[in-house]
Amino acid sequence: MPDSAQSRPDEASCLHCGSRVLEGAVSREFCCAGCEAVHGLLVSQGLTRYYELAAGGTAPAAEPARGRGLSWLEPLVARAEASPGALCSLELDVQGIHCAACVWLMNELFRRQPGGAGLTVDPALGKARMQWRRGAFDVSGYLRMVEGFGYLFGPSRKQPAPASLDLPIRLGICMALSMNVMLFSVSFYVGLTPEEGEVFRLFTWLSLGLSTLVVAVGGWPFFRSAWQGLRRGVPHLDLPIALGILMVFGTSLVQARSGRGDLAYFDTLNTFVTLMLVGRWLQQRVLERNRRFLLEDDGAEGLFVRRQDGARLDTVRVSQVAEGDLLVIAPGDLVPVEAELLDGSARVSTDWMTGEPDERDVHAGEVLPAGAFNAGREAVRARARQSFQESPLVALLRRPPEGVNRGAGHTRFWESVSRRWVVTVLAVSALGLVLWWPSGPDKALEVAVALLVVTCPCAIGIATPLAYELVQARLRRAGFFIRTTDLLDRLPRVRRVLFDKTGTLTLGRMELVDRASLESLGAEAREVAFNLASRSNHPVSRCLSDALSRLGARFDADARVTEHPGQGLEWVRGGVCWRLGRADWRTRVAPTQMDSSSERAATEGLRGTVLFRDGAPVAAFPVREALRPDARREVLALQAEGREVWLISGDAPARVQALATSLDVPVERALGGLRPEEKAFAVSRLGASDTLYLGDGVNDSLAFERALCAGTPAIDRPVMPGKSDFFLVGEGLSSLREALRLSLHLRRVVRRLLHLAIGYNTVAVAVCLAGWMTPLRAAVAMPAISLATVLFTVWSLSEPGAPRRGPTPLGRPTEVPA
Repeated sequence: MPDSAQSRPDEASCLHCGSRVLEGAVSREFCCAGCEAVHGLLVSQGLTRYYELAAGGTAPAAEPARGRGLSWLEPLVARAEASPGALCSLELDVQGIHCAACVWLMNELFRRQPGGAGLTVDPALGKARMQWRRGAFDVSGYLRMVEGFGYLFGPSRKQPAPASLDLPIRLGICMALSMNVMLFSVSFYVGLTPEEGEVFRLFTWLSLGLSTLVVAVGGWPFFRSAWQGLRRGVPHLDLPIALGILMVFGTSLVQARSGRGDLAYFDTLNTFVTLMLVGRWLQQRVLERNRRFLLEDDGAEGLFVRRQDGARLDTVRVSQVAEGDLLVIAPGDLVPVEAELLDGSARVSTDWMTGEPDERDVHAGEVLPAGAFNAGREAVRARARQSFQESPLVALLRRPPEGVNRGAGHTRFWESVSRRWVVTVLAVSALGLVLWWPSGPDKALEVAVALLVVTCPCAIGIATPLAYELVQARLRRAGFFIRTTDLLDRLPRVRRVLFDKTGTLTLGRMELVDRASLESLGAEAREVAFNLASRSNHPVSRCLSDALSRLGARFDADARVTEHPGQGLEWVRGGVCWRLGRADWRTRVAPTQMDSSSERAATEGLRGTVLFRDGAPVAAFPVREALRPDARREVLALQAEGREVWLISGDAPARVQALATSLDVPVERALGGLRPEEKAFAVSRLGASDTLYLGDGVNDSLAFERALCAGTPAIDRPVMPGKSDFFLVGEGLSSLREALRLSLHLRRVVRRLLHLAIGYNTVAVAVCLAGWMTPLRAAVAMPAISLATVLFTVWSLSEPGAPRRGPTPLGRPTEVPA
């Protein structure tokens, strides 16, 4: 169970993931809507064995995506169906795999579908390979079923990074060889001498042969890195490691050729190389796992649209769209360019571009904006008015070069440490060589090599990567996933946190102000309201539909509901006219039909969406944008810690300022009505070198490139996760402040490790310069100090030793203007 779930004994834990239920959450049984939705599906489908396999060891669940198009799937399935043979095969990438329970769930759902022949899921890489009998399996139906549990599928693009396979293989080889060499060395230490003849020579040459393989296999990553650093003029920390490996091996080779294997450093050398490989592997392990959690995204190449060519309908990449093309936009599909609507009407959502959840109706002859999604229930046709190269999406989708526009100040500390360490180690080794040269070249070389062996940067090569791995693992359990190597080095520099409004501080959906208005409805009115709301994609309708569904309302498949754009929904049932919509609908549509002045008075003053029965109001359902449960607490805490909090949004300035007031953010720090380029300019003006930006839409893309750190909670949307330094899972924001806190604590721990390393190396240098260091002492000292630094690291970053957050004043829940 995550650490956060154990904060106080009276706190409720999420039934799905075990995380602490946030104060202000709609349900006291779940930490977020994603966990609630997934738990409900698992229970309803009889898949509760998932929890036995997961054992509470997952992050909060991602909320299932709504209305996501699968146009990218059509050409892949067509190609698979066209292949020869009785079975069709398709490999896809998967987003959201946490553990073995996820693999079991996907396999179990696949097993329940007719026509399936086999499914293989690779959780390490995030891939799924399925086989089915031709024409007997509904691939899109299966994907939609699995995506209902919060996973996402995409075209197969993920490939294992070369280092991800290279380092474990090298590490395994070196560990096996080192253990054998240590056995041979023990025989030297317990009394095996050259007088033993053949046995001594055999053990010496076996140690030499196996150590040669260790140097070749395990030393190569450090040799390559050191050489690349020298070519760039930057003395990398791998330089003293590489030099130490070569000099120790060279000296040991000389000793072995002279018949004195007992004076060689073979066991120390092999242990050193193996431990350095462990540290290098730790540096990449968690980051690769976090990256594989997401789908790979290559910008526009991952987006598709249907293009009509006479009687043919082809699915093409959006980059292939030209002016004048006839496009067919299916529900959930993207409009890649400005296009003229040819059909009667369409409902579109522009939240990806504007960041706001509003949907609007577009009529024939009007323009569908680039970046909109078809939020209706039917496909519509549109004529492209521009090529994709002229679309405003191009600038927002482009992927900047690695590391562009990221502050370089965070690297200065490590560059300084590397340079000083290299210079000091080489200077001390040269000093030992000079001081002992009068005693003979062999003794001088022995002292110099001993200095390179015992002054290994164990704190940096082993303990520091371990410290980073421990912090990343803790943040992952809290729902904070790091994607870039140096994020934890940049986070301590953050002095200003910039939030986009919708989808970051709010959840991008509506919620009821007062649930009592629904609970007080009679059985008939509840059934009618549910059947009206469930037939609309409007955010308010979705909110009411979800709430009524939880109260047990039943769906009537025979209901004939009519939607009146801008007004609401209507259903004539048993001669009674029911309407769900605007409070002034009756007045706006037919004010002369009001039965009496009392009925008119009853309509006045109603707020929100109203349910009418034959023109008479039955109940009103005021709604608001759902604020993240801990948004106010976290914003107040960030400001109390001395960080500036800003709201930067494309929403109307008045709504942004109203939200800022409700969160106790100074109004002058609430900027609304900003276009994407204006958001980027605002980041630069406020100070990109110490700014963290959290956004969820492609309209935040340019601002992402300017900020020191950038992240998103929108992992169900294309493009943005791939541009982020980190992403969030779940409905809370507490993991963001936890990451800022832990990054500062990590920096303190790393500096303490460096101080310990300096102290140890000071003593070790003195012993070497005095000529007291022997292979046996080096073989004991180097692993001992490595173990000590690892234990110190684990102790320093354990939960009891980490600083605790103090109580933060909590205000009453406030309404976010909708």
